[in-house]
Amino acid sequence: MFAWKDSKRKDYRVYNPIPLTCEIANAQNNSIVTKTVMAKDISRSGIYFEMDETPPLRIPIKVSFKLPKSDSTIKATVKVARIESTEYENLYGIGAIFENIEEKDRQEIEKFAEHFSLNRLLELTISRGASDLHLLADHPPVLRVHGKIETESGLKFSSDEIEKLLYSIMSRSQIRKFEQEKELDFGIQYDSINRFRVNVHQQKGFTEATLRLINTRVPTIEELNLPEAVKDLSRLKDGLVLITGPTGSGKTTTIAAMVNLINKERQAVIITLERPIEYIYLDEKSIIKQREIGIDTSSFSVALKSSLRQDPNVIVIGELDDIETIRTAMVAAEAGYLVIASFHAPSTMQALDRLAGMFSSEHRKAILSQLANCTRGIISQLLLPRKNQEGRVLACEIVIVNDAVKRIMRNDEISQLPNIIQTGGTYKMQLMADAIKKYLWQDIIDEDTANFYTSESGRYGR
Repeated sequence: MFAWKDSKRKDYRVYNPIPLTCEIANAQNNSIVTKTVMAKDISRSGIYFEMDETPPLRIPIKVSFKLPKSDSTIKATVKVARIESTEYENLYGIGAIFENIEEKDRQEIEKFAEHFSLNRLLELTISRGASDLHLLADHPPVLRVHGKIETESGLKFSSDEIEKLLYSIMSRSQIRKFEQEKELDFGIQYDSINRFRVNVHQQKGFTEATLRLINTRVPTIEELNLPEAVKDLSRLKDGLVLITGPTGSGKTTTIAAMVNLINKERQAVIITLERPIEYIYLDEKSIIKQREIGIDTSSFSVALKSSLRQDPNVIVIGELDDIETIRTAMVAAEAGYLVIASFHAPSTMQALDRLAGMFSSEHRKAILSQLANCTRGIISQLLLPRKNQEGRVLACEIVIVNDAVKRIMRNDEISQLPNIIQTGGTYKMQLMADAIKKYLWQDIIDEDTANFYTSESGRYGR
């Protein structure tokens, strides 16, 4: 389905329905049956189409078709390589390989497929060191490079063309799901070290997408320059550890580093619940089961409840996205499991406030009390642009839930949290402002960056 960068020849496949005329020989009476079917995708090496009968394997079929915006008819002979069922009764998917085709026609197909291949845009994303690729209807592709937006001039795709680009990397079940729900998250492996998290969506009726680049080598806590307290939290046997921050702040990468540490140090059963799977773990001392929401299970809450019956030691939740998931996560943490969970919030204080705020006002105090009982630590993080260098650095606020933190949580005095963090150095607590200030003193970030992010963290910390 997807051409790896290190393949000898990029055999781009493009999803583009086109009418296809087939001439199938009937060996029993030496007659020729002509059918017009719909080809679904095409590459320089073959074509995939659907028809209401199953042609014999290895029997040559003469085909003819026109590529979009082309006046010339391509004629070729194909050999059926595979036959599969489709979601429709009495309709079969046929994968066929080109056998006899003129070289000029093969080159025309290759040029057409390459134009509508996502590979070249993914190559561009990797080579530019971008974190994200945005595909927007009737707009040039946009890259986010070290936090800044860069527009790629010279390229522009319509909504239909973007759909073709995306459908070429999606399975047929994914295409059906997107067309039904208008939203889809999934992951693709580009090459041996690069993976992309893909979000396909609609905007004003147009199909668009955001693709985030993930280096599949799992980083260490030291490589991310995370505080020592993150190691301590990773080594806990039970309780809830929250990883918070805005979108794009590296929460998934921090969680991956924590899982990596557990995997190297401890015999444990680790169950990760992800949407989609990003980092691929290899079992070392631990057994790691990675479950993808929408493929392996229907939702975080359903998967989390099921995980409790799978003999886990550690449960990783990619997103606390509803009340049921939050409740079950707290129950699991209280029951003796280590639960590491991601939550969208700009600060540690906001994380607690928002978690409690997801419940009705009459339940707020009870939820904060339960969080006080089961939460062991909160990591809030930001990515800051480096001074005069490419790349960004990770700044963290750390809360270790000691008796003082438990008290303010139970009393719903969360606004006092920054004061406790400030005086909690012996517990390895750290304010975001202090982490930012340290980078400024080390001349890693400039003063404008420090002032901006310090004021932002202060605004969310009040």
